[in-house]
Amino acid sequence: MLHPIPAPPVHRAPRPTLLAAALAVAATLAVLLGTAVPAHAATGADGRAPLVVVGFSGVRWTDVSERDTPALASMTSGAVGTVAVRSVFTAACPADGWLGLSAGRRATDFDGTSAEHVNAPCAPVPAPVGTGDGPTGPATVPGFEEFRRIADAGTFGAVPGTLGSALAPVDSLAVGPGAALALADTSGRVPDHVAATTPAEIGGYVQDALENGTRVVVVDAGVVRDPGDLPRREPAPALPRAQQVAAVDARLAAVQRAVADSTGTGATTLLAASLADAGRTAHLQFAAATGPQPGSGDYEGFLGSRSTRQTAIVQTTDLTPTLLALALGSDHGTAGLVGAPVTSTDADTSVADRVEKVRDLDAAAQAVQPLVGPFFTVWGIAQIVLYAAATLALRTAWGGTAGRRRVLAWLRGVAVAFGAVCAATFLANTIPWWRAGDSTGSHLLAVTGAVALYVAIITALALLGPWRRHALGPLGFVGFVVAAVLAVDAATGSRLITSSLNGLQPVVAGRFYGLGNQQFALFATGALLFTVAVADWLVRSGRRRPAVVFVAAVGLVATYVDGVLGSDFGGPPAILPAFGLLTLVVAGVRITWQRVVLILGATVLVLAAISVADWLRPTDDQTHLGRFVQTLVDGGAWQVIERKGAQNLRILFSNWILSLVLALAAVFIAVVLARPRVLGVAVLERAYARHPVLKPGLACLLVLLVLGFAVNDSGAAVPAVGAMLAVPLLIACTTRVVEEETART
Repeated sequence: MLHPIPAPPVHRAPRPTLLAAALAVAATLAVLLGTAVPAHAATGADGRAPLVVVGFSGVRWTDVSERDTPALASMTSGAVGTVAVRSVFTAACPADGWLGLSAGRRATDFDGTSAEHVNAPCAPVPAPVGTGDGPTGPATVPGFEEFRRIADAGTFGAVPGTLGSALAPVDSLAVGPGAALALADTSGRVPDHVAATTPAEIGGYVQDALENGTRVVVVDAGVVRDPGDLPRREPAPALPRAQQVAAVDARLAAVQRAVADSTGTGATTLLAASLADAGRTAHLQFAAATGPQPGSGDYEGFLGSRSTRQTAIVQTTDLTPTLLALALGSDHGTAGLVGAPVTSTDADTSVADRVEKVRDLDAAAQAVQPLVGPFFTVWGIAQIVLYAAATLALRTAWGGTAGRRRVLAWLRGVAVAFGAVCAATFLANTIPWWRAGDSTGSHLLAVTGAVALYVAIITALALLGPWRRHALGPLGFVGFVVAAVLAVDAATGSRLITSSLNGLQPVVAGRFYGLGNQQFALFATGALLFTVAVADWLVRSGRRRPAVVFVAAVGLVATYVDGVLGSDFGGPPAILPAFGLLTLVVAGVRITWQRVVLILGATVLVLAAISVADWLRPTDDQTHLGRFVQTLVDGGAWQVIERKGAQNLRILFSNWILSLVLALAAVFIAVVLARPRVLGVAVLERAYARHPVLKPGLACLLVLLVLGFAVNDSGAAVPAVGAMLAVPLLIACTTRVVEEETART
């Protein structure tokens, strides 16, 4: 039979074993008997299919079309997705991607700081040095010890060579330098490598390897670098971006033909993924798979993994356990790996819908990225202006009684609107604003309009609903909306917070589902404010016992939502003490240090019980709580603590707006708790007198935010973001008290 790919140089002599002879006799007999026996069995003796991984870098779904990249486009017949390739630094270089595959954790070849990495060129992946006589054979990756040293000095616990060492019992072949880096063991040795570059050579070697029983073949299909987005010191590539992508496509096409010709059944698993960015800007990269998947069935629909729990989004670190599951069995242990095997869902989705989904994911991620920084800057400055305006408005009477009423009404409405912004930033993602044009300006107008729409709706409901008659009514309503939006979103797949102004960013790859630090701060603050408002109404109505039950119940529900549905390890240690103290206060119990210690001890026991219970569940069902227990078992707790502390310090000292808002909010809350007369009109004292749960509620809020800061990575954002919700609503509450007093005079 004529092969469409030219035959490569002979590089592996047949092994004259008894088994090979027996197979030859069996094939001959099959031909003589007229039966159709394929040249090579589709699966091994253990029933698992061969695996071919084609890795490259810099290819996104916007690069794919049936006309220009037919091989990449044809992968839509299986399961498609995007890869969050974030490594140690913001943008991943090609070596970072291959090292991440090798280690199963974030790794890099760059020995320097983030500031230095921004302008540093990506170093080429080192070419292996062969140690055999033929074109294929054992090889060694030069500089592998340096990669190990850099990983040891990092905080991600990466061990380059993890994949290669685990695959030692399996016959494998590395085609190209990146593949060699991925399949090298911890000493940098590659069992079998070939330095093929042209599509013809690559296809021939892959076909030959599969026909000779090789179980795992990893192919480096090339690098795509964007000439318009390179680090300052990196030279421009010789070819335009489109031609670089076409070269990757040609190599993938050769591998596809080799797989089809060697098996004839389609039983081989083919996984194609872009492992790194094309330049300084981080993108969600191309990923697709065909053939058998881990567990059972074939890849169809969308790729996904339990590490992201997002449809069509996986991480580079998911690929390592995927290879191990496919090569060694789905029951292969993945201890020490942070990812999870890549599987597929929604098999009945049309090809058009699959392509639209994966392109939409990167479009949303790219549209929101340049807006997040300006959003927090403007929002933080606006908060400071609001604090100053509120102080003046509450101390000064302009235009007599009528003028003062108008000023206070305006201030109350603006303050409620500020609080409504928190929920509106998530609800805005119900409108696909990122599809509005291709420029940052058009995206800014679109997202501003979407946020403004929901701010208007929430503010109108807060100020016009039946709760408007109570000073704490709008505070409780807005708090409830914020908490409810986040709770429902966490329970239904975290769709609203993904790529939102105040949410999780997939290209950052810090968290993909549940409640991150900012979302925890808003959820817990909103839930506590809602609880304070309702409990205060019950207490003032003479129903103290229902108030106690209500506070305790909301605290437990909030803990469950944040810790289980939100998969947040750092939230419950802050939520439980805050709601526990508020429960005692509402019950009229005197707070003593012994009771505080008791609450803290109960918090630790409850959190430990929830975490261990989660850890005992099947691995696929575990959340961050269970995986943290596994981290403790594996001895990686100190690395987690070290990384959390470093992130807190970096955020606190690198963002002056965040630090300023955090400081002013802390001072504001401390003042209104300890010295309310500083505002000049003693309105807070009168508010505390009329609403007995308000002051202890604010004290519990302070406990919540301080503990949230202490126990979370990037926890510096927790008090600032929580205050951005709580302080405007507190201003609205006190303003309402002044309005009521003004109306009686």
